[in-house]
Amino acid sequence: MYGGNGPLPPRRNSKRVRAPSNPGSDVANGSGPMPSKAEEWSERGAAVSAKQEVDASGHTQTRLVKKGVKDFNFGRTLGEGSYSTVLAATDRQTLKEYAIKVLDKRHIIKEKKVKYVNIERDTLNRLTEHPGIVRLYYTFQDERSLYFVLDLASGGELLGVLKKMGSFDVECTRFYGAEILDSVAYLHSRGIIHRDLKPENVLLDRDMHVKITDFGTAKILADPQRSGSGKHGAAGDPIDGAETDRAMSFVGTAEYVSPELLRDKNACKASDLWAFGCIIYQLLAGRPPFKAANEYLTFQKILALEYTFPDGFPEVARDLVERLLVLEPANRLPIEHIRNHRFFEGVQWGKGLWRQKAPRLKAYVPPPAEPIRLNGAGKATAAAGAAAAMGLAPPQGPSGGLQAPLSNGRLRGVTELPPPSQLDIDWSPVLTRDNERILKLGNLVVSSGPQAQSPGGKASEPGTPSEKPKFRSFFSGNVQKRRERLVLITSAARVVIAPAGGNEKKAKMDLSLLVGGSSWKSYVDAKGLTAWQLDTVSAIEILTGSLNLNRTIY
Repeated sequence: MYGGNGPLPPRRNSKRVRAPSNPGSDVANGSGPMPSKAEEWSERGAAVSAKQEVDASGHTQTRLVKKGVKDFNFGRTLGEGSYSTVLAATDRQTLKEYAIKVLDKRHIIKEKKVKYVNIERDTLNRLTEHPGIVRLYYTFQDERSLYFVLDLASGGELLGVLKKMGSFDVECTRFYGAEILDSVAYLHSRGIIHRDLKPENVLLDRDMHVKITDFGTAKILADPQRSGSGKHGAAGDPIDGAETDRAMSFVGTAEYVSPELLRDKNACKASDLWAFGCIIYQLLAGRPPFKAANEYLTFQKILALEYTFPDGFPEVARDLVERLLVLEPANRLPIEHIRNHRFFEGVQWGKGLWRQKAPRLKAYVPPPAEPIRLNGAGKATAAAGAAAAMGLAPPQGPSGGLQAPLSNGRLRGVTELPPPSQLDIDWSPVLTRDNERILKLGNLVVSSGPQAQSPGGKASEPGTPSEKPKFRSFFSGNVQKRRERLVLITSAARVVIAPAGGNEKKAKMDLSLLVGGSSWKSYVDAKGLTAWQLDTVSAIEILTGSLNLNRTIY
């Protein structure tokens, strides 16, 4: 048994919740007629546990303890789900705090969720010996609801902490990654596959240690400890579960779902290790590796193993992630090899991991990159484009063209980026370049018109070098189109034009300031407003209004 959780109180395993044969009747628990009054429910629906006590004469006596709704003082709401609410509660007798999950029985039956409630209860009843798993203490019910009395994780969700920090540094990632891995190893050693492992389902207790929760979609295999098929603590074969109880419905969350679940609609122990690799990536990068505008596109990226590492991602962590995000489950790094990976060097596995103090939370800051040294006119244009993207006026060259900014005789470039903000994460479907950030954004009036060599501009002879690619779908004749758009300027020297308001995270137009032949200038129009004119190879974009500074990196 693991240390760190204190003595575990004895309790009675709940009986399975079954859907009633008569439509409209409540969920039954146990045999015999259904209770009809609240008083009967408080008696029949209470949890009963046996408590060993020593009397004055030194003899051990067994006393039955009942727990029901009236034994707890309910407080604030901790979270809400589709058919449940989690409340903070205090035991009136012991004054110990718990989190109580209240499930609506009528809704569970109507939406056919009885199976998932039983899975969660059965899973938690099996997982009683590890500090990294939320513990179920009691289950009871009344005429309307089921109640699961659980550990209170006052630190909140790991996802919430990650959003506040932006990312975790290597030390924090190693610590929380180790605790998650140790917990997953215990799950697998007891024949449980989580199937929905993600930062949202990882809670933190008051000492900022991990507690994995939400086992409603778990897959329950034969318990190796009871069957004698495995030694205590052994996680077993990573592909265990691949051929049992094939599920024909999707479970999990899009960004963390494994490719085998998408291909075969089936999960195995290695599916949890895929999700673990996604979590390690997200803790350091601040975003999941697979993210697109919708679930379908996210699934396509997963199946194609289409993801990139941001600049400055630690090489040792990158090696670990690449060995976990492997399409074939059998080829993923097993748990014992993960423990021995260089990324987890120095970690004290087992009880010692849970006794040590959690590290101070720090965001990951990539090491400074070498300054970008640009030589030649084409490179100078690129550097000037990057300067333009950051709202800095590029100096003019001798011929009036753009010239890259200089610092002590050397060309200067972006050398360091902050962790991605929540804004960057929200717009990740649009930020497709490595380590790309939003520098400025705002709603502007965008006027689009043709360049001199474009179809609506001055004619040029076909076949001459001046002929450029056509954009007939955007421009027709000499007509200018004026629209209010949300304009984003990014650290990759891109101007992304999106629908106004920012509700749709997609690009209507994408202009790169690094493309040859592109230029820009600013001026004050007749109404006294500042306007920016972007000249590309085939069009002129005029942006009028003001941009809000998100951050400056230069």
